[in-house]
Amino acid sequence: MKLNQIDDTRRKRAVIIFLAAIIFISVKGFLSPVVGVGFVLQKEVVGVEGGERTIIFQNGPEGTSVQDAAYGKFLPEGSENLQINESVEAELKTMYPEIEYVVQMRLCVEDEVREYKASREDFNMLDVGRVAKFRVYRSERDVIEKIVEM
Repeated sequence: MKLNQIDDTRRKRAVIIFLAAIIFISVKGFLSPVVGVGFVLQKEVVGVEGGERTIIFQNGPEGTSVQDAAYGKFLPEGSENLQINESVEAELKTMYPEIEYVVQMRLCVEDEVREYKASREDFNMLDVGRVAKFRVYRSERDVIEKIVEM
């Protein structure tokens, strides 16, 4: 093997390693979570059926409202902070194939209001009128991945 062929092989290998490193860093940055801090303005439980979204419960500074009186039986008595347990979620899923937990927050850094989807557990942790620190993925900025601190 000639000396030029060895240099070409080393160059090709170096370029491949360099490109692989750039791709790895880009993907890692795209998937890494972003931490946000926001003031919880409102919480909603939304039923989804065939692309149509129906607000079932809405919780804000004025308290919890029920959009349809038939759903009122599912609300816990005297609850200022709307929380949905597993049995209520199961009942709601008999009426809607999909249930979404939506939180509106005023972001502290950007001073804008954003709407986020959350898991039932994270939704239950959040209190209207309180500040929360949370993580979202860069690829899905409208979905709360985890509540970091309340």
